[in-house]
Amino acid sequence: MNDETTEQPTQDRQDNKRAFRWGAIAAALVAVLALGYNMVSHERAGPLGPEPATSTQRQQSPAPPVGGADNAAGPGTAAGSNTGAATGTGQPAQPGK
Repeated sequence: MNDETTEQPTQDRQDNKRAFRWGAIAAALVAVLALGYNMVSHERAGPLGPEPATSTQRQQSPAPPVGGADNAAGPGTAAGSNTGAATGTGQPAQPGK
C-alpha cells in the first residue's frame, strides 16, 4: 500500500469531524436565535388574556331572570309573570274574584 491510500481515510475522518462541528455550531446558533426571537415577539405582543373594558366601552347589564324583576317569583305564579293564580293553577288571575 502506498501513502496516498492510507492518508485518505484519515483525511476523510478529519473532514467528517470538521463538518460535524460546524453543523453542531450552526444548529446551536439557530436554536439560540429562535429562542431570542420568541422572547422578543411575546414581549411586543403583550399579554394573551382578555382585554379589559375601557371607559368608552359600555358594559351590558345581565338580562333579568324569567318571571319579572329581581327577587320575584318565577313563571306560573301571580307574583312573577301574572300568568297564574296565587294557587299556581296556570289560569290567569281574575281581578275582582
